[in-house]
Amino acid sequence: FLINLVAKEIIIEGELDKSTNLLIGNHTHNLDIALMESVIDEKLIWVAKKELGEIPVIKYMVTKTGMILVDRNDKRSVLKMLKEIKEKTQEGLKVVLFPEGTRNKINPKKMIKWKNGSKAVAEKLNLKVQPLLLLGIDEIVTFEPLRIKKGKLKVVVLPPREAIKNSNWYEELEKEMQEVVDNYYKGKQ
Repeated sequence: FLINLVAKEIIIEGELDKSTNLLIGNHTHNLDIALMESVIDEKLIWVAKKELGEIPVIKYMVTKTGMILVDRNDKRSVLKMLKEIKEKTQEGLKVVLFPEGTRNKINPKKMIKWKNGSKAVAEKLNLKVQPLLLLGIDEIVTFEPLRIKKGKLKVVVLPPREAIKNSNWYEELEKEMQEVVDNYYKGKQ
């Protein structure tokens, strides 16, 4: 519903590999979640910081959707998250993480330096990773002043990766995804 309010068109480039169990993407807007939910026809399990569970609407969504909340500063919470991700992926569900660790409110043209949490999860649980880029929301919805200008959204699905320990797969993927973002915005100038 939300995406239909703002999107004139959604362009999807690439295909989701049905055998992947961890999706990672850039995160520039709250609508990123709605966009992913609207283009992926499978149930998604979201991992989010525990503070979001303190917001009444989000707390309700957590209990209804199976979202996983984690206190990144509490080892027990991180271990619980790993256990829950393992269970969900063994059930055949796809888990979603944003490797930037937070929403990039400053500059959607430049991803925030990735945290190591997504890498550790993927490698520890031996997950197949599917990278996705969500582009164009920042051009449709602005906050200062608040404006919604219906437009095109783009989802770029890159080939899946194996999370191989002691390799540079994560750093290479971060660089590759930034190049896709760079090319998208270069075409907008």
